[in-house]
Amino acid sequence: MKKFISFLFVIAIIFSGCSVKNNYSTPEYSIEANAKFMNEEDFDGVMSTIHPESPSYSTTEKLVKKIFDTYDLSYKLEKVKLIEKNGNEAKVEFVQLTTKIKGPEFKNNRTYGIHTLKLDGDSWKIFSTEVTDLKFL
Repeated sequence: MKKFISFLFVIAIIFSGCSVKNNYSTPEYSIEANAKFMNEEDFDGVMSTIHPESPSYSTTEKLVKKIFDTYDLSYKLEKVKLIEKNGNEAKVEFVQLTTKIKGPEFKNNRTYGIHTLKLDGDSWKIFSTEVTDLKFL
């Protein structure tokens, strides 16, 4: 059960998008902004990095609120690499380290994955994420 809860937190972190007027001119910038907003516990900022048509949008809203209410976590991107860009879709490989600062039991972890981003107007936003590996530390 604890692994499942930790996995949900990772997914919430990864899928964190509302309509704050931010322009993410590159896919990498959107992902970096997402981690920055997660560190700042800026809900609207986090949600501004998620594509409004993402199938995980409403689930992400709920999970991000729950994370912010329950934990103080640190998010560090160790790798962000554009691996594909075609028209209005891009794929970015990432490695993210998530560690607990305060809160109940949490398994620090390193997440490996690929974000798929799509343009929302002229702004790149996270549409979906494939977690390729999750290592508990």
